[in-house]
Order: sequence, then C-alpha cells, then structure tokens
Amino acid sequence: MNFEDLLYLDPEFLSEKYEEKTGVPPNTMHSRNEGMKAGIGAYFLKSELHSQLTKQYSTSIQTMFKASQKLLEEYPCEPLELTPGIKPQNLWITGKLTVGHWKKKEGVEIPDDKRNTFFEIDSNGVTYALLPQNEYFRGNVDTLTIITPALQRFIDIPVKALCKVLYPLPDIATFVATPYIITANQRVEPTVKTPVD
Repeated sequence: MNFEDLLYLDPEFLSEKYEEKTGVPPNTMHSRNEGMKAGIGAYFLKSELHSQLTKQYSTSIQTMFKASQKLLEEYPCEPLELTPGIKPQNLWITGKLTVGHWKKKEGVEIPDDKRNTFFEIDSNGVTYALLPQNEYFRGNVDTLTIITPALQRFIDIPVKALCKVLYPLPDIATFVATPYIITANQRVEPTVKTPVD
C-alpha cells in the first residue's frame, strides 16, 4: 500500500493499530467545537445542535500508517457468507468504489434532490454498502455523492478496502460495512463470460 493512494483513512483505527504494533500510544490532544444551526420551515422553526470532537495526534498519520502497514495487511481477504447472524469482522475487500442510489419508493420515482446517495464497493457480484465518516475521505472524494448524477455515471474506482463488515442483506447480495482504509488499487478488469457450446 502506498500512502499517496489513500482515498479514505480512519485515524482513530490507525492510532490503535500503531499502538498495537509499537507498544507506544500516540499522544492525543482533544478539542470540542459546539454550535447551533437554525432555519425556518414553512410551518415551524427548526434548530440543530451539534458538537464535534476533534483529535490531533503527536505522531503524523503517515508515520503511523507506515509503522502499522504489515499489521494491517494481516487481515483476511476471504468472502463472507450472505447469511443473517454472522459475527461482524474486519477484512479486506477488493472491487470498484461507486456511488449507489435508492431512487424509488414503492414504485414512485423520487426526485434527484431527495434520493438516498451513498458509497458502495462492488466486489465479484456482492455489494458492500459503506457507512463512512465523510471527514476521513482524502482528496475531496466525499463530494462524489453530492455532484450531479450526470457526473456520477462512470464512477468506477478500483480499490482495496479494509472494512468492518457488520451484517448481510441476503435478498440483495449486499453487506453493510464501516470502512477503515480505502486505497486506490490496480484496475480491476471485468469478468467476461463466454458462452459454452
């Protein structure tokens, strides 16, 4: 893995792996940012309170990444069974990062501004719907879910991702997963099946 190829990195997970590898916890400084956002709707006033905890590490993310790399590569790559009740586990997934959409609701087309848009990884006929923290994306990759659908049509980035796979949705061949690391990978060529005579 190359640091420059990182598209997503969870620094808290990385700091835990760094401590596991080196036996030295990176010094952490915490700060909290609180605020309120208000708006007026047609019939009501709404407000949103928010609080954001920020962690800063004394050891650089790149240093922690390089020191932990061998430990990170030890996670398995094997596929899981699409069976309800599996234990959540960490594993590497290789596939194509795309943007998924839920466009219909009981046969009714939902306008583009109301659709549910999310990141997913397509891997050998199985989809991994991702639950990322947007601030962990690098290079503004997080904005791919908010650009116009016309520009989303060919998002098909070859990736390798370390994720915690939480649970399956067998009826739609999908797992729900939380990513820790997503790195650009070599191009994944599509599998072309030729008819057998």
